[in-house]
Amino acid sequence: MRLFLSAFFWIYLGVSLAIFWVAVFIPWLLTLPFDRRRRFAHWYACVWANHYIKISPFWETERTGLEHFDKNEAFVIVANHQSIADIMVMFTTFRQFRWVSKHTVFYVPFMGWMMKMANYVGIRRGDAKSRAKMLRACERHLSSGNSIMIFPEGTRSEDRQLRSFKRGAFQLAVDSGHRVLPVLIDGTHNALPKDSWIFRNEGKIILQLRVLPPIDPAEYDNDPQRLKVATKRVMAEQLAELRAECEKLRPLPPDTTAPQNKPDSKRTPRLSPGV
Repeated sequence: MRLFLSAFFWIYLGVSLAIFWVAVFIPWLLTLPFDRRRRFAHWYACVWANHYIKISPFWETERTGLEHFDKNEAFVIVANHQSIADIMVMFTTFRQFRWVSKHTVFYVPFMGWMMKMANYVGIRRGDAKSRAKMLRACERHLSSGNSIMIFPEGTRSEDRQLRSFKRGAFQLAVDSGHRVLPVLIDGTHNALPKDSWIFRNEGKIILQLRVLPPIDPAEYDNDPQRLKVATKRVMAEQLAELRAECEKLRPLPPDTTAPQNKPDSKRTPRLSPGV
């Protein structure tokens, strides 16, 4: 059943992407001369992403802390990353931000074209020139009033735990003088884990989004390394609290995708050092 529903979703995604893109192209052209920040294109992307969650009988979102996401301030947004479903959850905020994404995604038909229309920012991994170009584009967005959205882990977590953070988002915050806005996303791994196209849920899954208070780089002497460490510490603490709250209300299903450590009957199991 899950295989059938997953196949239906991906087919519907492809067809609906084409329909949504065709429907927006002419309005986008008409608004372009009056909308240099591409606000309309991003709003339309929010509508597009939200409709998938609304029509799904298996997903429901709970959002808290949106009062910290001031519509009149541009932030460097950093969020943990567990699943491609994180993207849809972020769009439920209906706030003006611009994604930083792998350059290859911009070549995906319809989806990539919509990303270009919204003026999202691409980066070629491992390319210093591309990174510098990305940072300049992000600074222009921030100065125009658009927030920038970055997954500082760089890739999706396989076990729901925070991976190490990269420096780029925090360097951007220091260089531009904008505050960091930490965002927690949880539950998406239990719906669609990394490296899988098959949805796991057998019942309704609550997709959590919690916005934390902004962090001023000046509080850490505009040191991107200290800012990075402090932000990850706060996010890790708050993520643990969020999961503890959710567990009291509704226990999560067992994670069958996480690697299982099976003790060797011939040897005494050894504990791995903490990270």
